[in-house]
Amino acid sequence: MRFFYLFTLLITLQSVFGFDVNHYAKSSVTSINTFNRSTIHKDQILIEMPFAKEIILNKEQKKQLKERVVIKIQLVYTQYRTSEKFNQIELNKKRLLELKKLVPEVFDFPVWEYELISQTDGNSREECNRMFHGFVVTFRPNTTPDFITEESDYINTLLTNFSKKDSLENDTTPKPFYIETRWDNGYVYDTIWGEKIEIDFYPPPPPNPYLSSLHKDSTVLNAFKRIANAQDFIIVTDATGSMMPFYSQVIIWLKEQTANVNAKGCLFFNDGDAKSSDKKLPLETGGIYVAKSLQSEEINKSLNKCTAGGSGGGEAKENDVEAMLLGLKYFSEAKSIVLIADNYEKMRDYEFIDKITVPVQVFLCGAKSFVNTQYLDLARITKGSVHVEHEEINNLHLLQENDIITINNRDYMLKNGVFNYYYAEKEVL
Repeated sequence: MRFFYLFTLLITLQSVFGFDVNHYAKSSVTSINTFNRSTIHKDQILIEMPFAKEIILNKEQKKQLKERVVIKIQLVYTQYRTSEKFNQIELNKKRLLELKKLVPEVFDFPVWEYELISQTDGNSREECNRMFHGFVVTFRPNTTPDFITEESDYINTLLTNFSKKDSLENDTTPKPFYIETRWDNGYVYDTIWGEKIEIDFYPPPPPNPYLSSLHKDSTVLNAFKRIANAQDFIIVTDATGSMMPFYSQVIIWLKEQTANVNAKGCLFFNDGDAKSSDKKLPLETGGIYVAKSLQSEEINKSLNKCTAGGSGGGEAKENDVEAMLLGLKYFSEAKSIVLIADNYEKMRDYEFIDKITVPVQVFLCGAKSFVNTQYLDLARITKGSVHVEHEEINNLHLLQENDIITINNRDYMLKNGVFNYYYAEKEVL
C-alpha cells in the first residue's frame, strides 16, 4: 500500500509541471539506416517536416490527431549535420513544441509511448532532403464488427467453461476405476480412477487490436485482491473494445465470488452506443447497461448488450461519471464504487466528478508509464484510491498544494487543486 510523501530530502535543480519538452527532447535514441514511409499502417500518420527545420508541412492533419486516441509518438530525424554548431536536442524541442502548438490536447495527457529515431544514412543535404523527417503518430485502432463478435464469443466461452467446472465439481456419479500393483518395499495396490477431464477454464482472449500486450496485465485481478475486505460496493466497467482484456477479468472475479455478497451491483458502459461524437453530451451520452443481479447469466446478458451496442473504443473520451451516477441511482445502498477505467481515455464528464458522493476505487488499466491525472483527481475528490497493476495509491485527499506523489517512478504535483505531470532533476542530500 502506497501513501503520499513530500520531497523534503531533495534539492530541486530544475522542475517543470505539465509537459516538459526537455524530458522528451533528450530521450533515448533508436538508430536505423533509413525510415521507410511505406511501412506505416492504416492506424498511423506521418507529420512531415523539412530537413533541419521545425515546420509542419500539413497542418490539416490536426483533425485526425484530435479525433483519435494517440498511443505512440516517434520523432524521426537524420544523424547528418551541416554545421558543427548544430544542436539536435534543440531542434527536437522546437519540433515537439510545434506539434504541441498544433494539438495541445494531445500533450495535456502524455500517456502515450515516445521514441526518438535517428537515421544514419544520408551524408549530404541533398540526400537528407529526400529522407523523412518529422513525427510518426500511432493511433489506437477503431474496432470492427468482427472483433465485437469475437469479444462476445470469448465471454460466452468463459461462462460455458465456468458451467462445466461447476458440473465437474458437483458430479457425484460413480467413476470407473481399476487396480494397479507396484513394488515399494512390499506390494502396494493403487486405485486408478477414470481419465481426468482437463478443461482450459481461462483461455487467452482473442487478439486485441488495441494493446495486445495487455493480455498479460492483471491490474483488475490484482486490485480486487487488495480490496478483499471492501463492503457494499458497485462495479462500474468500461466495456469498450480497448478494455476487453480487463472486463474479462471482472467476469472471472465475479464468478469466483459466488458466495460473496460484498458487491451490490454491476454496470457496463460503452460511451453512447453507436451515437456520433457530436451527439454525446456530458451526463447524457448513454450506452450504460445495468446487470439486474450478479448471476453469470445476467452479467453475460448485460455485457453482451453493451459490447454489441457500442462503438467499441477509438475515441478519446468515455462517460465514466454518467455511468457511476446511474449506478448510485440503481444501487442507493452502495458505500463505494469500483471503477474499471481506461488510462488512455479522458472522462467526457470530468467536470462533474464532484457529484459522486461515495469513495471511488479506480482500477486504472493500461497505466504502464504515465497515469491519467483525471483519475487521480477523481480519487482525491471522492476520498477513494487508484490502483495500477502493482501499486495502490491512497490518501490523495490529504495532499496539500504543491505536494508531490510518485507512481510507477513518475511524479505528479497537486497544483491549483488538480494533479499535473511533474518533472524535476533532483539531487539527494
